[in-house]
Amino acid sequence: MFRQRALTALVGIPITLAAIYLGGWYLAGLVALVGVAGMRELGRITAAAALREPGAAASEGALTALPEAPLFVWARRVFVSVGYLFALLLPAIYTLDQGSRLAEVGIAAGAAVGLGIAVGAGRRGTAVQVSALVTGVGALVTPALITYCVRLRGLGARSAPLWGHLPAGAAWLFLAFAACWAADTAAYAVGKKWGRRKLWPAVSPGKTVEGAIAALAASIVVTAFFGALARLPLGLGMGLGAILGVTGQIGDLAESKLKRWAGVKDSGAILPGHGGVLDRFDSLLANAPVAYYYLRSLAGV
Repeated sequence: MFRQRALTALVGIPITLAAIYLGGWYLAGLVALVGVAGMRELGRITAAAALREPGAAASEGALTALPEAPLFVWARRVFVSVGYLFALLLPAIYTLDQGSRLAEVGIAAGAAVGLGIAVGAGRRGTAVQVSALVTGVGALVTPALITYCVRLRGLGARSAPLWGHLPAGAAWLFLAFAACWAADTAAYAVGKKWGRRKLWPAVSPGKTVEGAIAALAASIVVTAFFGALARLPLGLGMGLGAILGVTGQIGDLAESKLKRWAGVKDSGAILPGHGGVLDRFDSLLANAPVAYYYLRSLAGV
């Protein structure tokens, strides 16, 4: 397992760093691929949840499956198709820096429609109905969140000697990635060696309180360090790191909860040793928009 993880990282990290450096359509293309893969995995997860046997996971609050619900099965398939389209087009919209506000309004409206479906399904909705809902909201939200990588790359960077050769915006996007990588690594290493108290065993049995604290500390240190190189004030860098250390773990736990509900171990198998793109980028999905709005509103980037 470790060897597979290392080999995947050896290939994936240089590709990611190159896309961050080059930006533009190179980054947009990579983000679109990740968005499409993420939507495919989300469809797989929700389909697995809809096909569960009645009462298979009652202890986890799973809802009873309904074998024949053509309307909601059809809705889920349509939402997946819409998600593919969004995943392909949104990075291009943000890269062109035109129409992004209109796209966000459309996403918000679509999410509201999805929530309306949830209310219409009623409190005793079936697993198929909830599957359609989760896919519908995810079809809009998942691609939208990952495209914030493109938006981060578009922010103006304050160059510093060590970062002088980086194009504008690359520093901020790298900072968001570095915070996620550092937090994941620290949580895994500390949790495996010193972890004693479970963080949320019903959702993610492997995560520990000690690992979560280590992830938070690592996010603060790494974000403050790389932020300082980009001339971000130390206080703002530490504040951003603390927020990312929390939101990243929330994103990770949310994806774990979704998988637990559906009864699947990994979101996919596209990344050997890591699982699927949702397994690898769940923290970034939560952190990218947070970093973007933090840097724009508080740091004035």
